[in-house]
Amino acid sequence: PKTSRSRTSLTPTCSPQRTRSASAPSGPVSASACCSRRVAAIASLAVLAWVGIAAAGERSLLRMGDLVPQLDLLDIQGERIGSEAYRDRVQVITFADRESAESLKRWMGDAQVRATRAHPDLPVVYMSFADLKAVPRFMRGMVAPMLRRSFENSNEELAVSYRKVGIEPDPARVAFRFIPDWDGAYLEAFGLESAASYHGWIVAGGRVVMAFDASTPNVVDRYVESFDRLDPKTEGARAEP
Repeated sequence: PKTSRSRTSLTPTCSPQRTRSASAPSGPVSASACCSRRVAAIASLAVLAWVGIAAAGERSLLRMGDLVPQLDLLDIQGERIGSEAYRDRVQVITFADRESAESLKRWMGDAQVRATRAHPDLPVVYMSFADLKAVPRFMRGMVAPMLRRSFENSNEELAVSYRKVGIEPDPARVAFRFIPDWDGAYLEAFGLESAASYHGWIVAGGRVVMAFDASTPNVVDRYVESFDRLDPKTEGARAEP
């Protein structure tokens, strides 16, 4: 005769059990109570596992004085250049996605105009990184031309804002780069998982001199003050008695 083999079930089962308590006599424990305890235990383990994964995935954002990573950039115009080429300029680096970009635009244009008006001879490059991880690969060819037109329109609008205050945009002094981040590689290099909330840094000599995000108070004034500190003329005037 064949011997039957028992199978181990992967689904937890519950049956009445007996338990002892210092305050209550021993007695049967219902199946529902047993299941509740097991479910609670499994849920606790899941939470602990999730917390462990989240902690392992945390990244360190750049802070004041930190060196910024040097990257090989491919902008929306198809031009490739190393970020090291801009080391002699003040770099304004921002990361945003489609929605957070709107929050950034509300104040960034005004800050740019104020800083340029106060320091027209200070060479600056604006490097705007767009978080595009959500765009499927097959749609990139359609999205890229739209981004290019949007970038060009934004530059034209900014030029109009400059001229309203008597500033003629000089590409030799102020340059703009729009860099699409299709796979999140640039985000990761700067310690970001996403740009659902925008992040930015002002960089001089390869080091961060100001970090800002959506929670930064008085961001426009602080932005302009950072340029004041970076302009030798402003610093010289400030040092005079």
